[in-house]
This record gives sequence, C-alpha cells and structure tokens, in this order.
Amino acid sequence: MQQYDKIAALLIKRFTREELTSEELAYLEDWIQQNDKYREYIIDFNDPVWVAEQLRLYGEQKDLDLKKAWEKMEAMGWERIQAARIIRMRRVVKYVIGAAAVFLFLLIGTYLIRKPKQPEVPLIVKDAKQDAKPTTQKAILTLDNGQTIVLDSLQNGLLATQGSTQVLRDKNGVLRYSHEKNNHQQLIYNKVTVPKGGDVVYLQLSEGTKVWLNAESSIRYPVAFSEDERKVEITGEAYFEVTKSQTKKFIVGKGSMNVMVLGTKFNVNTYDNEDNIKVTLLEGSVKVQTAQSERTIKPGEQAVVKNTSVDVITDIDVGMVMAWKAGKFVFNNTNIQLIMRQMERWYDLEKTEFKSNSVKELAFNGAISRYNYASKVLELLEEAGSIHFTIQGKKVILSK
Repeated sequence: MQQYDKIAALLIKRFTREELTSEELAYLEDWIQQNDKYREYIIDFNDPVWVAEQLRLYGEQKDLDLKKAWEKMEAMGWERIQAARIIRMRRVVKYVIGAAAVFLFLLIGTYLIRKPKQPEVPLIVKDAKQDAKPTTQKAILTLDNGQTIVLDSLQNGLLATQGSTQVLRDKNGVLRYSHEKNNHQQLIYNKVTVPKGGDVVYLQLSEGTKVWLNAESSIRYPVAFSEDERKVEITGEAYFEVTKSQTKKFIVGKGSMNVMVLGTKFNVNTYDNEDNIKVTLLEGSVKVQTAQSERTIKPGEQAVVKNTSVDVITDIDVGMVMAWKAGKFVFNNTNIQLIMRQMERWYDLEKTEFKSNSVKELAFNGAISRYNYASKVLELLEEAGSIHFTIQGKKVILSK
C-alpha cells in the first residue's frame, strides 16, 4: 500500500502541472509498465471524485502543496467537469499507456486509447516533423486602445488599467477583471482571441461570469458592464457560467442571434464552417432569439439556429458537446467531416482532403485525449473503421 501512496503522490504532482524530477519520472515510468493492474490504477485518474479523494488523503504530505494544487484544479473547472461518456472503439482490444501518453493523460485527466503496433508497411507518415501536435495557450488580449498582449508570455499580476477597471492575471493563469463602480464610466471593450492550434482559455468577467474559449474562438466584452444589461459577442465556441442577477440580463450575441439568460450554464457553438449555431444548456434556462424566431430551452436540450429559425433538440449527449472543455475528443456516431473540422481547429491543420465521397459518409464512436499528436487520434479512427490516412505538413489526406 505504501507503494501506491507514493505513486498517487507522483500522479497528483504531475496532474496539477507541477514538475517531477528525472528520478521521479523514471520511477513512475517503470512502475506503470510492470503489469495491467498498475495501468488500471492510472485510469482511475479519469474519475474526478477519485482524484478529489486522493487529494484529501495525501493532503498532509510535506512534499506536495495540495492547497495550491486544488486551487489550480478549480481554476481549470475540474470540479465542475461532468466526465464525458467513454465509448470504446470497435475492435480496440488493448490499452497501451506509454510514458509520453501517461504524462499527457495526467495533464488533462483522461486516458488515451491506442491501437496495437501494425506489423505491415505503415499507412501514415512517421516523420515527427510531419505530425501535428497540440500547442500551448497562446491567446491574444486586445485592449480598448488597440494594444495587444500575448497571454502566455506574461508574468502574473496587473496587466493594464482601463478607467476604473484593472486587468489581472492570477497565479493560475486566469484572466480576471477588478472593477470599482463608476456610473459615469463609458463602456470600454476588450477582446480575447484564441487562434487555431491554441489551448482552451479561461477568463472571468468583471461581474463574476466565467468563460471558457475553445480554439479558433474569440469574445468581445466590456471591462465593466452598464447598468441595464450584460452583453458580450463571440465567434467560434464558448462555455459560460453566468453569475446570477434578478435584474440584469446576460446576453451572448453572434450576428443576429442572441442568447439571453439571468444566470445559468450553457455552451454556444458558432463556428462559421459548421452548418448551424448550436446552444446547449447544462443548467438553468436560456432564451435563444433571432429576428424571426424565439425558443426557450431546458437543461439537456439544444437550440439549433439555422438562418432565422430556431429548432430544439431534446436528446442531446451533453458529455460529447462539452468534451472540448474536458480536454477530449468524444465521438458518438459522429461524421468524419465534423471530426476533421474539430481537428483542424485544435491542431491548426489545413482543410482535410477526402479521396472519395464515400469516405465523407463514415461515422465513428470513441473517445481520446486532445493533448496527443494528431496521428494518434487518426490511428484510433483507422483502427475503428475502413479508413487510411496520411499527414503531409499541415494537411490530412483520408481514403478508404
């Protein structure tokens, strides 16, 4: 049991993005490779309840700052993540967790599904320079005066002062706004932009609303809201946890579409290369409005905005919708074209080349970490169905 205690301590250190010594890394790698029972122990880190219990049990260890670790996890929204339903891929009969895969898994609290090594001629480009890997957070903060700040290059602390509002970056890397009430202050706008290939960014608005931005997304917002309403504008995809107010509506706008709430949790997908805008509700109630239509949805429902019409879907897999925030790709009979659009945004890839129309009709089930190389995600799809892939620079070519 003492050995498990040591392993759990190392895993928690790595999970909360603290560095391990070379000796600790070697010890962890050797232990993981010994037998399947140990690998199953690693997979337990996919369970947030289990992780929370480990933090409690090992809270008195002197070599771990677990208070700081828990604060980091809370800042990443870990305690609120509803673990996505894991659907095992067809024909996948073996989990292989190598050292690199383990450390990536520990970084985001999920596990990787990998196929057995192929004995025949490889079907993918193996040159590492030709593969695509996820990048680190590289969001851009644009101030009202046009000044731009690269968020991942900054130290913690005060970034800027705009009117009576301070822009801060806390010790967990969260962008926050501290506002002193001033009824006469003119609205001052900031914008956060996450480019293709950028990691998920978390910020907190001046009145407390929390926002997570996916890759190739942006949000424009006042550094301090007016007395009448709270309105922001987005592109791409964002998840909101809106601070409740009985009098001041919170509005998320995209073109002529508005999502109006008083306090709730919901996801908005507005990517231009998707067929429709989708608003998925996790908690509370939201009203989705266009120039000619208006619908109110309940938790577990999704509003689909097409042109000026709004339809409601009631049987939504919320886990699949929110997989991006949990650091995963989750597919539930998902068409390959949608899968590749997600990968293009996350890995900063060029538009996928499909060798035939029949390839475009394929659909897949499964789950895998987004913090792996693009080739590993494609290997999983290849193992699950009649598909072959090649990576050439930033282009993926798919054939049957």
